[in-house]
Amino acid sequence: MHDRLDLSNPDERNQAAADYVLGLLTPDEKAQFEVLMAVSHDAQREVDEWREHLDVLNEALLPVKPPKYIWKNIHKATGNKESFWSSLKFWQGSAFASVALALLMVLANFHSVNPTGMEYVYVVNNQEKSPGWILNASLGSKKLVMETVQPDSVPEGKACELWLVVDGVEPISLGMLPESGTKEMTIPRGWTEKLSKAKIVVTLEDQKGAPNGWDMGPVLDKGDWSTRTY
Repeated sequence: MHDRLDLSNPDERNQAAADYVLGLLTPDEKAQFEVLMAVSHDAQREVDEWREHLDVLNEALLPVKPPKYIWKNIHKATGNKESFWSSLKFWQGSAFASVALALLMVLANFHSVNPTGMEYVYVVNNQEKSPGWILNASLGSKKLVMETVQPDSVPEGKACELWLVVDGVEPISLGMLPESGTKEMTIPRGWTEKLSKAKIVVTLEDQKGAPNGWDMGPVLDKGDWSTRTY
């Protein structure tokens, strides 16, 4: 698959649905597709169709028992060394198991509050109230990805401009939303801390963009980020 899926392309979206069901997507591709699937009935339908299709094939296939030499070859290739954890006798003890469980809980809590593992997602709706673009901002990579889904057609010479807006601060432009495909940019310096408080605003502007953050054109869409941790 590509580094970034072009989910505005129906054929590639359908292929991504198949790969999603088969577990062939990379972690980044899977996350990107799941964002779309959360808001797109088409993506959900295609996933359901592929699951049904593959389940039918799976039920039609008879189980095949592999020859004994296959297991012997696997055994030779992997060796017969006892793993480190299984060699620790005290691993079986309930006290050590409790400590291990507590450690796992601490690590899980660390990841849940670690800001570098935070992602912000926003769906820009088109005039039909369907996803026009999907925005995905990652504090870890300090990148903002704008994914085209079904954008509105705008008058000739016009474009949709994306803004971050925080109360009491001049809105900052993140540039124009792409007409197709994917656009990636670096989150402006100093705005990673403000991102959680920022609103998303999309305006209709000339192709050169608004002269400044106070003189924006008509607002097409606005709202708050949705967040998730990983």
